[in-house]
Amino acid sequence: MSSEQYAVAMADLRRGIGQGQLGPAIQQFLGRLDVGKAGIQQWIQSAEELLRGNLAVPAGLVLEAGLNRWASSTTLRYLYGIALRLSGHVREAEQMFREVIAAEPTHADAPLALAFMLREQGRLAAASETVLALWGRHPRTRMGDIRTLRFLQECQRHAEAEEISQDILDANPRDAELLAITGEISLVLGRFGSARRRLRLAAELDPRQAAAWLRLAHTHKFTRADDPDLVLLEQAQTRSDLAEAASLCAAFGLGKVYDDLGERARAAQVLRKANAESRAAFPWDLRGWQRFVERQLRARVPLPLPVDERVVPVFIVGLPRSGTTLVASQLGKHPDVRNRSELNWIAALAAQLGPEPASGALSTAAHLYRSQLRQDDAPARCYVDKNPLNFRHLGLIAAMFPNARIIHCRRDLRDTALSLWSQHFAHDDMNWAYDFGDIGDYARGYQTLMEHWRKVLPLRVLELDYESLVANTAADLKRLFTFLGLPPLPAADKPAADKPVSDKSVPDKSAEKTPRRAAPRDAIATASVWQARQNVYASSVGRWKAYAPLLPEMEKLGVDVGAGAPRADRGTK
Repeated sequence: MSSEQYAVAMADLRRGIGQGQLGPAIQQFLGRLDVGKAGIQQWIQSAEELLRGNLAVPAGLVLEAGLNRWASSTTLRYLYGIALRLSGHVREAEQMFREVIAAEPTHADAPLALAFMLREQGRLAAASETVLALWGRHPRTRMGDIRTLRFLQECQRHAEAEEISQDILDANPRDAELLAITGEISLVLGRFGSARRRLRLAAELDPRQAAAWLRLAHTHKFTRADDPDLVLLEQAQTRSDLAEAASLCAAFGLGKVYDDLGERARAAQVLRKANAESRAAFPWDLRGWQRFVERQLRARVPLPLPVDERVVPVFIVGLPRSGTTLVASQLGKHPDVRNRSELNWIAALAAQLGPEPASGALSTAAHLYRSQLRQDDAPARCYVDKNPLNFRHLGLIAAMFPNARIIHCRRDLRDTALSLWSQHFAHDDMNWAYDFGDIGDYARGYQTLMEHWRKVLPLRVLELDYESLVANTAADLKRLFTFLGLPPLPAADKPAADKPVSDKSVPDKSAEKTPRRAAPRDAIATASVWQARQNVYASSVGRWKAYAPLLPEMEKLGVDVGAGAPRADRGTK
C-alpha cells in the first residue's frame, strides 16, 4: 500500500469516526488495507496514530484484525493491550501485556505499561514485582535504576527499593542523584546510619541535590556542636554556588540542628530568614483560601453511597504537625489496620468531581479511592489515610464512605505553628506555613470548616488532643481502638509504658535494625520521620514557650485564633 493510499484511507477513517459512523468506517479502512496489501508496519502505524488521537476503540478494532493476520506479533499485541487499557478493559489488557512479556521477556514497554496499570488499580505489590522483574531482566542503565527506585517509592515499597539500593550504588558509587534517592529511602525505613552516609555524600558531591541537605538534618538528633554534619550545613550558608532550592533546604536543616542543640536564638534567626525567603518565593493566596472555605460552607453535601462494609476507611485529619503521623504509626501496629500514610487522592477527586457530582461519578471515584486503600496485600478491617488536609473535603468523604471514621487531631496552635514554621514543605498546599500571620489565617478557615462539618455531617468523629495522647498514651490508644471497633492491641505490641519520656533520650538504635523486607506500613515519609520512630515523648508540649521571647508573633495566635481547637467536645460524635 503506497503512502498516498494510506494517507487517504486514514483521513477517510477519521472523517467517518467524526461523523459517528465507526463501524462502516472501520470496515472500509480494513478493506483498503487488505486490497492495498498493507504490511505489518502500516497496521502498526495506523494503530499508533489512532492511539495518539485518543481513539482507543477504533485502534483496538484495527489491532484485533491485525492479530488475526500476525498472531505472533508482540508489537501488535502490546498496542492492543494499550487500546484495551484506554478503553477500560483492564483485565483483558493485563492478559495482553502478560502474553507479550511471556513471548518476549526482554520487551521494554509491556512491563512498564502493565506496572502503571496495576498501580492505577491499587495493586501496588504486583506493580512493584513487575518493575523489579523488568529491572532484573534488562541490562542495567542509570536511568533504568532511577526509574525503578522512583516507581517503588511511589508504590510505598521502600523495603524492596532498599534491597536493590546497594547493588545500584555499587555500580554508581559517586552518583549524587542516586545517593540522594537511596538516602531518602533509607531514611523513610528508619535506617538512619545508611541514610546519613548517603545523603551527606550526595550533598558533598553535588550541592544541587536540594532535598539531601534537608534530609541530612533529619537523620539523627544533634547533640554535639562539632558534629560534622552541622559543620557542613553551616558552610552551606556561606556558599555562593547553591541554587535557591538547595540554600533554603540547607537553612531549614540548620534551623532544626540548632533547635536540637538548644541554641534557640540561632535557630530562630536562621529560620526567620529562611521563612521570609520561602514566603517571597511561594506566595499564598489568602482570598483564595477564604473563597474555598465559603464554597464548602454553602455546598450541598451529596447523597451518600451505599456502604461497603468490607472496608472501613479511617481519615486522620487536622492541621499538619498536630500529631497525625504519631496517631497513624500507633494505629498501624494493630494487625487489623493498614496504614497507607498520606494519600493525595481525596483532593484530586474533589477537584475532578466538582461541587455537585452525579451519583455515577461519585461511585466511580469511591471505587477508585477504595482500590488505593485496599491494595493487594493482606486484607484488614481498617485502612488509614493520614493526609491531614483531608479536613477540607469531609463532605465528599461522607458521601463516598458513610461508614468512614474520622480522627480529628488537635494541638495547641502555638506549638503547631512553631513546628510548621520550622519545616520546609515545598508544596503549594503548604505555602501558608512560612508566616505566623498566614498560619493564623489558615487556622481560622480550618476551625470554621471543622465546626461546620460537626454540625452537618453524620460521620463518626473522634476528637483527639495531642497533649492527652502523649500524657495518657495507653488510655487514648484504647479509646482509638474502641472507636474503630477493634480488639485491644496484642500485648507484645503495646506501648512500653504510659509515662511520657523526654525526646532528649539516647537515639533509638533499634531503628537501624529495620528488617530488609519490612512491611509497607513501616515506612514513614513525612517530616516526622525521626520523631515517629522514638518512644512517645511529652517535651514537645508547650515547646512554643521557649521561643516566645524570640518569636512574639506566636503569642498573637493564642489570642486572635485560640490556642487550639474547641475543647468542649472531647468525645465521639
